Amino acid sequence: MKKYLLIFACLILSLPMMAQAWGYVKDEGGYTNIRSGPGTNYGIVEKRRDGTAIMYSAGTGSWLRAYTDDGRFVGYIHTSKVVKKEPRNPRYSDSYYTDIRQGTVVREGGYTNIRRGPGVNYPIVDKVRDGSTIWYSGRGSWLKVYYGDGSFRGYMSANKIIR
Repeated sequence: MKKYLLIFACLILSLPMMAQAWGYVKDEGGYTNIRSGPGTNYGIVEKRRDGTAIMYSAGTGSWLRAYTDDGRFVGYIHTSKVVKKEPRNPRYSDSYYTDIRQGTVVREGGYTNIRRGPGVNYPIVDKVRDGSTIWYSGRGSWLKVYYGDGSFRGYMSANKIIR
């Protein structure tokens, strides 16, 4: 019996620790494929919308292991498609983030502008793919929008966000 326990303990200790982290699917044009194995020759098992949060861990070569929000393994995503930032969840008790809410950019067939100030007379500083998840705060016709880490991104017309 001790022999089996020793073998079991050695196996457990030899398994690599798979620390999971949060990041974001890079905004490059709509969605990114998650594949059944670490390479483009493997089938697509899921498509993740660009700009959405993703849980990942170390994988094989330049491929990361991708997970659902509740930690179940889904497949593999290329490292070049992941922005490795820890997202700030607005449900945290930090008072700075309590007003930030999550929404979805209205689908109109392309991109929506993010501006330097609250109005069309301000220059465009960024664009976000329609249908993407976005973090925002405020009330009125223009809302402040944020990156997933809580840093300020710019302003977006309130009628472009599904709340």
